[in-house]
Amino acid sequence: MTIRSKIHLFSTVWLVLVLCIINTSIYWLFYKQMTGLELERLQLQSEKIAQRLHEAGSQADATELLQAYLAPIEMIRIVNQQSHPVVTATKDVDYASWRPVYSAQETYQVVEKAGVLHAVGQVPMIAGDGSVMSLEVTTGLSHVQETMQTLLIVLLVASLVVLLPSFLAGRMLAKLIVEPIRSLIRTMEEIQKKGQFKKLELQAKSNDELYQMGDTFNKMMDILQLHFAKQQQFVLDASHELKTPLTVIEGYATMLKRWGMNKPELLEESVEAIYSEAVRMKKLTRQMLMLANPDEEANLDMRAVDVVELCEETSKWMRRTYEQEIRVEAQSAAVYALADESRLKQLLVILLDNALTYSQKAIRIEIAEQRDTVSLSVIDQGVGIPEEDLVHIFDRFYRVDKARARDTGGTGLGLSIAKRIIDVHNGGLDVQSEVGAGSRFTVTLPKAAREKAGENA
Repeated sequence: MTIRSKIHLFSTVWLVLVLCIINTSIYWLFYKQMTGLELERLQLQSEKIAQRLHEAGSQADATELLQAYLAPIEMIRIVNQQSHPVVTATKDVDYASWRPVYSAQETYQVVEKAGVLHAVGQVPMIAGDGSVMSLEVTTGLSHVQETMQTLLIVLLVASLVVLLPSFLAGRMLAKLIVEPIRSLIRTMEEIQKKGQFKKLELQAKSNDELYQMGDTFNKMMDILQLHFAKQQQFVLDASHELKTPLTVIEGYATMLKRWGMNKPELLEESVEAIYSEAVRMKKLTRQMLMLANPDEEANLDMRAVDVVELCEETSKWMRRTYEQEIRVEAQSAAVYALADESRLKQLLVILLDNALTYSQKAIRIEIAEQRDTVSLSVIDQGVGIPEEDLVHIFDRFYRVDKARARDTGGTGLGLSIAKRIIDVHNGGLDVQSEVGAGSRFTVTLPKAAREKAGENA
C-alpha cells in the first residue's frame, strides 16, 4: 500500500470513527434527556392519581375516577399483591392484555411493547379496605421515537455532508504530501539512470517539512557534486603527479636496458634517478593514503602536550638536517595544548619544511597561550604567497606559480595534510603572507586543563 493510500485510508477511517462517536453520544444524550423528562412527567401524574384515589377512599367509583385521567395516559390500573388487576382504565383494549406485575416500591421505567416505547410507573397505595396495592400508569412514547428517528436522519445526513468534503480533502492532502516525495523519487531514479547530479524544482518557498526536505536534498546534491568534482580533480592530479616519476623511471630503465651495462656512468646516473623518483612516489603515496583515511579523528590520542618542548625537539633535528637557523620563542617555559602528540609533530614538520624550503633566512617559531587556546606560529622570510593564491594553498596538489615550483621536490599535499590535522583537532590554521617579505602560519589549538597538564608532566 502506498503512502498516499495509507494517509487517505487513515484520515477517512479516523473521521468516520470520530463522527460515529460524536453522533452516538448526541443520540444517547438526547434520548436520555427526552425519556427523563417523560418519566418525570409520568411521576407527577402517578403521584397525583394516587393522592386523588387516597382522598376519595371507598366513596368514589375508582373506574370513573381513573377514566378522568386518561387524556394524556394510555392505561391506568390497580394491581393487588397477587399481581391481578383490580381496576383497569384504558383507551385501547390491547393494553389490558399486558401482564400486570405488583411492585411494593415506587418505580418508573421505559419499556418497549410491540415495537413502541412506553413509560411505565408503579406507585404503592392503600386501598379503601386497608390492603396495599400498586397503581400502574402507562403512557406511550411514540412522539419520542419519532423525534429520535428524525434526529437519527439529521445526524446521518450531517455526517454525509461532513464526510464527503472531508473525503475529497483527504485525497487532496495525501496528494499534496506525497507529490514532493514522488518528485524526489523520480529525481533520484533519474540520477541513478543517467549518473548525473540533479536537484529538485521547488515551486515556492515555505516553512513546512516538505519544502525543508526538498531544500535539504538540493543542498546534499550540491555537497555530493562538490565532493565528486574534488574526487575527480584529486584523481587527475594524482595521475599527473605519478605520471612524471613513472615516465622518468621508464626512460632510465629503457636506457639501462640498452646501454647501461656498457656505460658505468650511465648506470650510476640511472640508478640514482630511479631511486630518487621511487622515494618521491613512496612519499606521495603515503601522503595520499593519509588524506584518504576516514578514521583519522577516531585514532587520535588526545592528551596534554608541551608545545614548547615539542618545538624544541623538532627544530633541533631539522636544524641539523637543513643546516639553517630555527629559533623557538615562547611566553612560558611550558605551554600545554590538548592534542595528539604524533599528529602535532607531523603538522610542525610540514610547516617547518615548507618554511625552510622557500626561505634561506632564519625561521622563527612563536608560542603563546590565551585563556582557552594555545597558538603556534611558524614565521619565515621567504618569497611569500600572492594574495590571490592564499585561498587555494590548502587544496590538494596546488602549487603557487614560481614560488612553489615542482623542482623544489614538493608534492603539493603537505598543507592539505596540515589542514586535515588541524580540522580533526577542532583547531584553526591562519595564513598571513606578503610577496617578497615572507609568510606566517598560525596554528590554534585547545588549551589543556592544568590538572591534565600536571599529570602529563
